[in-house]
Parts: sequence; C-alpha cells; structure tokens
Amino acid sequence: MTQLSTLVIALRGIFANKLRSFLTVLGVVIGIASVIALTSVGQGSKQMVLNRIGQMGSNLLYVQPGSSTQGFVRGGAGSASTLTYEDAQAIADSSDVTAVKKVAPEASTSAQIIAGSSNQRALIYGVTPEYEEVRNKSIAEGQFITQSDVSSKATVCVVGNTVPTDLFEGTDPVGQTLRIGQLKFTVVGVLKSVGGMSREDDAIFVPITTVMYRLSPRLTSEGKHSINTIYLQAVSTSKNDLAIEQVTTLLREEHKIALGDDADFSITSQKDLEDTLTETSDTLTLLLSVTAAIALLVAAIGIMNIMLVSVTERTREIGIRKAVGAKRRNILMQFLLEASAISIIGGLIGIGAGIGISHLLSGAITLNMSTINTVVTMNTIILAFFVALGVGLVSGIYPAMRAARLNPIDALRYE
Repeated sequence: MTQLSTLVIALRGIFANKLRSFLTVLGVVIGIASVIALTSVGQGSKQMVLNRIGQMGSNLLYVQPGSSTQGFVRGGAGSASTLTYEDAQAIADSSDVTAVKKVAPEASTSAQIIAGSSNQRALIYGVTPEYEEVRNKSIAEGQFITQSDVSSKATVCVVGNTVPTDLFEGTDPVGQTLRIGQLKFTVVGVLKSVGGMSREDDAIFVPITTVMYRLSPRLTSEGKHSINTIYLQAVSTSKNDLAIEQVTTLLREEHKIALGDDADFSITSQKDLEDTLTETSDTLTLLLSVTAAIALLVAAIGIMNIMLVSVTERTREIGIRKAVGAKRRNILMQFLLEASAISIIGGLIGIGAGIGISHLLSGAITLNMSTINTVVTMNTIILAFFVALGVGLVSGIYPAMRAARLNPIDALRYE
C-alpha cells in the first residue's frame, strides 16, 4: 500500500464525519489564532517601548539623588536633596569627564498656571539650552530656552504641545503671557508632542535659574542649589560605562564621600532601562502565549478523543484491512495522517484568523496613552504551523498505536 493511498483513506475518514471533524478543527483554529493574536500584542508592546526609548537615545544617562531617611522609613530613589546645580556645572567643566558630550540639569516643581480665564495645575521644569538636544526635544513653534534666559533668570517659558489647547483655547500661544505663582511669563515656544508615557505634553519649561531663584528656591545645608536630575549625553552608547565611571568618580569627590561608603546619588543609562523593559515585555509575551497555549491543549485533547472514537467505530474496518494484507505500519500511518491533517487544516486556518485578528487589534489597544500596533513576525507564523503539526502528531500517536495493535480476528468479530 502506497503512502498516497494511505493519505486518501485518512482524508476519507475525516470527511466521513464532517460535523465532528469541523468541531475538532475549530478547536485547533481557536488555539493557533489565539497564540498568534496574543503574541502579536506582546511583540507590539515591546516595539512601542523600544521606539519610545529609541527617540531619547540609548546614550542618555540619568544622575539622580540618593534616598532620604525619615525616622525608620527610607524613601525611594531620588527622594534626598543630594544633587545640586553646582554638580552639573562641575561635570560640564571637568577635563577628566571625556566620555560625556552634553550636560542638562533639571529642577522641577509644580504650580497653578493661569492664562486669562483658564487655569490648571502643571509641572514646571527648570532647564538649560542643552536640555533640548539631550532629551531630544523638538520645537513646533517659536524657540527653546536660551543661555541668555538662564543667565538673566528670565520669565520666559516653552509650553508642552497640549497647553495651547488647555490654556489658550487653541490660539497661537507664542508671545502671549501666563502667570505661574506671582510671576508673569512670556511664552516663547511650543514643543512638538511627545505622547505616550510622558507627562511633558502638559508641562511648562522655564530657565533653570528662574526655578532655583524665583519659583522654588531649594538650598542644601552647604548653600548650594538642589535639583532633581542631571541628564548626560554620552559621546556614544559604547562610552556609557566609561561616562558613568568618570562622573561617579567626580561626584564622589564633589560630595566628599569616603572610599568604601555608599554614594548619595545613582546613575542609570537609557540602555539599562531599555534592557529592563525589553525583558519585562518578553515576559508579558510569554505569559500571553502560555495563556493561548491552553486553548491548544484543549484542542489536542479533542483530537485525541475524536481519534479514539474513530478507532472504536472502525474496528471492523481495521480488521478487514489487516486481513487483506495491510500491515501495522499502514494502520499506524493512516491514523497519524488523519490526526495530522485535522491539525494542519486547523493550523492553516488559525494562522489566517490570527493574522486577521491582530490587524483588527492593531491601534485598538492603548498602554499609558500610547496605541499598540500589533506585530506578527514570520517566526511566529512558522512556529504556529509546526506547533499545529506537533499537536496533531502527539495527540494522534496513542490512538494510532491502539489501532495498529488490534488483532485482525478480534477486530473482525467486533460488532
């Protein structure tokens, strides 16, 4: 008996019970479609995170203050006031810090913003001109903060992309004034939208010296100006570690931290953040895939069940085939082909359904105000096909072996 004739007999067995075969195929379709659709969501969220981080540059470094302790309660990282504007100037002026290209200190606060009859609470970021390049900001209208603004502690500001709509009712804000606390500020620029996880679209950017001296003065016990963060732009991503090492050495000297004592600041690279978020996203994708795989397990049990029923129903047929010369391997191959055919048909339909569902989901899911565009990779499709084939083979082995072991005489007597 040829393999082709065995395949024909197997397909006849499938189509002999159309409804039962359809329901079994449907189980595989649901399982494979679920795996592809959910995996595409996980891959899409990962791509969104990587794109967002990529916009800021993988050579971006964050210097933040250490943790504060009040009583026996330890605050989170950045809760202490150990980082100063003078630290940022020391890094920028040091000839020993060769791996850092730009330094952008930031001092933030919050205040009520009033423009005409509109008002809202907003974050205020005190920044320097370097902030625009280091944080990869783009101006939609007007200009960014200048060095002259910083030197003169000017009352000028650049607003986030949503502020014109919120405060100025959609009119051009450049040249208009708004009030922050008791001070009037002139709007000199509007930033392009950041979107996603950032709150900077709703923020106001002013010269850092204006925050330090006029809006929210904060001095350390040594009389230095406390700030929130120092952003550093390394010469290149490959120089991140060297930049961290050089800045750490300098700041330990500036803060007079003895050898062996813990630093009162921390430095994190954007690459570290990217690796962490990628790992988290991969874990999410795995969990989604495992959840979808449960449907495949149910489908495998369904295939095994229908094949066992098929063996029982066709016991007499198996006996006749053995009596006229069919060998055990022919019977084994027949039932394996039936199980595999059911699974492959369901797998192919499931792949198509999964791709279709992922396209429907693309852009319909949001994460932290960012839409997720699903991503279906060729590797996922190939893996789904072989998983479907594997499900058919594994679930068909036991019924096929049971059919192949039947004694022809007992099978012929079976009613």
